[in-house]
Amino acid sequence: MTTPETTGAAYGLSRPTMADAQDAMHRVHGHTGRSAWASLLDAAKLTGAETDEPSLLRLIEAMTHLDPVSRLCAQALRIRMTSHTHLAAAHLATRSPA
Repeated sequence: MTTPETTGAAYGLSRPTMADAQDAMHRVHGHTGRSAWASLLDAAKLTGAETDEPSLLRLIEAMTHLDPVSRLCAQALRIRMTSHTHLAAAHLATRSPA
């Protein structure tokens, strides 16, 4: 069955996950990535093992209240989530019935 979570793959874009957020924080913070990630989890009151969308949204919101680099990271993740949502909806609306 095709779902909004899987249809974005048709466009080469997957919905971001907690693991993606962690990777992004490590990349943008370089050698301080581990401590930046730990601070973010603490601010969001999460463990980092969550897989649900509300937790990811809470994490991204907490990211917007940290340093400027983390805020840019949050913006990038939000853009990716929004893009995926819109592409998935477009795919569902335009795919041929089979």
